Amino acid sequence: MLKHQSFTISFLFTPLFYFAQQTELRESVTLKSFNYDVYLQIKKDQSTSKELYVIPNKGDTIKENALVKNVSGEEIHRGLYRLNDTEIHFIDIDLKSNKINQRIYTPNKKGNLKLIKENLNLSAYPNDLPPKFKDNKLPHPVFEGGEIALYLWIEKNIYPVLDQKYKKKDSGNAVLVMDIDPKGSPSFIEIRNLSIAENIKTKLIEIIKKSPAWKTKVNGFDVSGLVFIPIEY
Repeated sequence: MLKHQSFTISFLFTPLFYFAQQTELRESVTLKSFNYDVYLQIKKDQSTSKELYVIPNKGDTIKENALVKNVSGEEIHRGLYRLNDTEIHFIDIDLKSNKINQRIYTPNKKGNLKLIKENLNLSAYPNDLPPKFKDNKLPHPVFEGGEIALYLWIEKNIYPVLDQKYKKKDSGNAVLVMDIDPKGSPSFIEIRNLSIAENIKTKLIEIIKKSPAWKTKVNGFDVSGLVFIPIEY
């Protein structure tokens, strides 16, 4: 699979080992003319459920978070990776603290991926994250009609449900979290900083399912994942 001769033996055993671990191939990538397979592996234990990005690597298999949920099913970490011609950058976002960890790997002359840089507890996406975007902001799903249309939709559909319980309470700020799939369909994840009853949550789930589709092709990139929308109550 890899063109470099020194990797032949390790890759001969890859399918049997990784498929036994409930791992599926996500994509193949090329760095410095060396080819690598990126797998998605699912692991569960008593406290967490993890989806991991896995790259078989001679002597040291690389494993990075793609998605981590706690025992209650709440998402606590989200991960992504980005590539340039020579490096693969992994980003791990702590959804509780909103801190970001970055690890960068590149092949050595034998084709072994080596960790060359690590940044921990960042408050924003690192400046060297490839590819380069305007103002160093990653593209994200866009609501049909743009931000103004989104907040009009929130005003019409979300606030009335919350007002059933919170309209007479003290005011504050919260964050609506939704997950946008590759086809643009949204699903409710949570409202942070606001404890909501199950009947309210059920109504929000149904309303968000029926919302307009989001654009997931932005500036030539396919984008999906979590969106965070500030709301007031």
